[in-house]
Amino acid sequence: MHFSLLALSAAIALPLVSGSNLPGLSATQSKHAQDIIAEAKREGLGLHGCTAGIATALVESNILIYANRGVPSSLNYPHDAIGSDNDSVGIFQQRAMYYPDIAADMDAAKSAAQFFKRMKGVSGWKSMAVGTLCQQVQGSAYPTRYGEHVSEAENICKAGGI
Repeated sequence: MHFSLLALSAAIALPLVSGSNLPGLSATQSKHAQDIIAEAKREGLGLHGCTAGIATALVESNILIYANRGVPSSLNYPHDAIGSDNDSVGIFQQRAMYYPDIAADMDAAKSAAQFFKRMKGVSGWKSMAVGTLCQQVQGSAYPTRYGEHVSEAENICKAGGI
């Protein structure tokens, strides 16, 4: 029987070898996802919290850092794409009016910390369905989209060592 490094890593929750992409992600997405996963680990959020973070990032930005011409200062930070949704920036499409630290919004780990801080303020977050939890944090106009990415997000978190 032969096992790929990815399958073995996911099965026993070891982090991937540096330079390897996480399942279904490009190198850029993998780097950003690893930053989110590292923040989830640092905060001790476990698989549930990590999955919420990754699922949200998948839905909001496909795990890419978006600048926004409507938030001119966001263009001064490294970004992967340019969006135009209100004043939303970064991986989590955090609204600048609610998250005014644009430097943090445009940094994968710092924006994850902002997301997780708000997530931990949701009553019952540890036992809430991941899709519902993501919606509680984000307040999206499309609340069911998060739940559609839970399995993918969980696999990414496991492959990243959660």
